[in-house]
Amino acid sequence: MSKKQEERKRQIFETAKVLFSRYGFRKTAVDEIAEAAGISKRTLYKRFRSKEELLSELVMYEALKLRRYCMDEIKKLDDPLDKLETLCVLTNNYFDDNVFLGRVMSDDDQLFSPFLGDRVHQVEEGIRGILINLLREGVGRGTFRQMDVDAAAETILVLQRTFAYRHGGVEPGNSEWVGLILHGIKAD
Repeated sequence: MSKKQEERKRQIFETAKVLFSRYGFRKTAVDEIAEAAGISKRTLYKRFRSKEELLSELVMYEALKLRRYCMDEIKKLDDPLDKLETLCVLTNNYFDDNVFLGRVMSDDDQLFSPFLGDRVHQVEEGIRGILINLLREGVGRGTFRQMDVDAAAETILVLQRTFAYRHGGVEPGNSEWVGLILHGIKAD
């Protein structure tokens, strides 16, 4: 894909994200996305066969963007505890700033899941994989207590869903879950 095509795709994603966040998936028309992105409807349909495909690719684009950003920051650190804290804080901050993906991931009203298939599970599998690797590293280095790494990773994901996806009336900026995780896994 050329640089111009890549930029156009990013522009479409950013526009769709804003419109989906503001009006919801069902109420946002392809015509509105194309117009707001400064392209023709035909050009949009050359890239995406449907609004559903656009949503699906947008979710993966956002998830991969978050994952790359987190991994780049984690690679700068040596201590597993610092790495885990950074991952949790960056994830929390990302969902504070990008409400759309949190709404899609939680999908309390089943507005997105009919169009995404297993995309949400793919996103969470990526996060789970990072967590498992960090936990294994921390246990192996003696930074974290001995634990069932898979169960601990799942527990962290549940806390992340609750806090980062804004379940149960949790306010943006609340990172209490990060402290709970760090204190719960640290070796004595």
